[in-house]
Amino acid sequence: MNNYDNWKLSNPIDDGNGYNLISNCCGSSLDESEQICLECLEGCEPIEDYEYKAIQKENYLESREDAEREER
Repeated sequence: MNNYDNWKLSNPIDDGNGYNLISNCCGSSLDESEQICLECLEGCEPIEDYEYKAIQKENYLESREDAEREER
């Protein structure tokens, strides 16, 4: 099987092709060898970019619901 066939059959989330590790604090690049966020220069946990986006979306929806409840 050639590389193109492997690419077509791959699952980017499970095989590690197609996502980047970023910091869990602010979603910026991460020095993976030392696990230091390049934005805030703090020790942060690595997280996949798609997972960080899902967490941010969930937080946004929760805060929007809280704002709607306060308006009532």
